[in-house]
Order: sequence, then structure tokens, then C-alpha cells
Amino acid sequence: MKTYRIRKPIVSCQDILGESPMWDHRRNALFWVDINNGTIHSYEPVNKNIETYPIGEKVGCIAMHESGGFIMATESGLNYWSPDSGCKKEFLPIKHSHKENMFNDGKVDPMGRFWIGSKGPKSTAKLWMLQENKLNEIIIDLTISNGLDWSVDKSVFYHTDSGDNAIYRYDIDLQTTTLSNRQTFFRPKKGTPDGLTIDSDGNIWTAIWDGWQVLQLNPAGEVLTEITLPVQRPTSITFGGQDLRHLFITSASEGLTESERLEQPYAGDLFVIEPGVTGLNANLVLGV
Repeated sequence: MKTYRIRKPIVSCQDILGESPMWDHRRNALFWVDINNGTIHSYEPVNKNIETYPIGEKVGCIAMHESGGFIMATESGLNYWSPDSGCKKEFLPIKHSHKENMFNDGKVDPMGRFWIGSKGPKSTAKLWMLQENKLNEIIIDLTISNGLDWSVDKSVFYHTDSGDNAIYRYDIDLQTTTLSNRQTFFRPKKGTPDGLTIDSDGNIWTAIWDGWQVLQLNPAGEVLTEITLPVQRPTSITFGGQDLRHLFITSASEGLTESERLEQPYAGDLFVIEPGVTGLNANLVLGV
């Protein structure tokens, strides 16, 4: 097993709940959100430029849209957004079934459809798929829908329910989005699986909330690489940089006690490492 240690962040953003990191190959910039602060950050590695955009409400996740802008999943629903104009335009208002539900992690599938999860009280959350300006239910009875991705050959779907402390593996027919043969793929020995991404070799990376680490797993669920962090609550990961060799890691300070915050001055910051593998470009939302 390979082991790495990250000692300091690359960006000191002090997020409450950093999430949804995504490499925008169109702008050569990393974008991510602070859910609780209702902000979107961008970071350009080439010139070290950092921007923060206040959205005015909580933002669960973002995805690149084929128009050149983004789609945001917010408290009120789905919105178009452009960092160039700052324009925010709601196109699909959403009322969740439970007042405590909130959008959480999401990702675009290889066919250009935005899959978006939610979190809330036990068994009230869901995973939806956006298609033709409508949200279709994919998985119900979740608690904290979190990291998700598709295998390189597009035959397997990985999905995290942090409320179950598990990553699940499904066989998938991507054309029909039919899921079958659900299996428990991975449960960490400590902490809870959070965000997830797949590298170009088909291995799975997961951030371990309350575990101080990020893990790389092979398709059999065996740990290949362990990255130790100076923060207790890494939240999500994505590959970026012009060659997609940099693994960016978001984190959170949410829920830490005053003494824990003193012990973790980098909680909520952004980290990066080159783990010796490459990632895959994020898909664009098409047709909405």
C-alpha cells in the first residue's frame, strides 16, 4: 500500500463545509462550494488566482453546463450560473419532501445528465437525475446521499450513503439508468465515506470524513493508497490541473469543537497532491 502525508493546504479558504470540487478544463480552474456559507470558489493553479462568489443561499453542488456556465443545486432549486457575468437564473424550483432536506453531492454522467443527491433525516433523502428539465428519482430512502461516479467502462455505478457509512456498487444500464445487483462495496475502519471520484485506471478514491484521510480503492474494494491529512474532515476529491495529475481535496470545519479548531487550523481549507495517477475530465450537462 502506498502512503502519503499532506501537511499544509494550497488554498486557505476556511470553509464551513467545502464540497463538490470540479476541474473546469474550459477555464483551467478548480471550482468548489462552501455549502453552508452559500459561496462558490475558483482557483487557477497557473497564476494562483482565487475568486469567491456569494450566491445568497446554500449551494449543495455544481456542474458544468454545455453553454459555458454552470448549474447549481441550491436551497431553492436548480439555477443556471455564470462566473463571468455573476448571473444566477432559477430554472427548476424544488420543494423537498421533508423540511430538513437539502441538496448535497452531485455529478454529471457520461451521457450528460446531472445526478443530484440530498441529505436529511434517516430515509428521507434521495438521489435524482435531471433530464428534460425534470428530476427523476433514482434511489430513495437515503440519509446522506454523497459521492458518486461511474466505472471507466460505464457498467458499474458507485454511490455513497454516508448515513449508512457505506459505498455501494450497482450494475447499471446507462441508457435506461436501471440499477441492479446492489452490493456493499466499502466501509472504512474509521470515519465515514464522503466524496468520491474514479481515476483513469478505474480505481476509486474516497474522502473519509472524521478519518483524517483519503483512500484509493481497487474495484475489489481493497485499499491501494492512503493519504493522511492535517484535518479531521476531508469532504471530497477530484483530479485537476492541465494534465489531470493533481488530486484536489476539500474539507470542513463544521461541527468541530473550539479545541478541535485550535488543533486543526487548516480545517476547511483546500489541499492538493500528485498521487502518481491521472483523473478523467468532468462531463458537461447536456440538453437542459
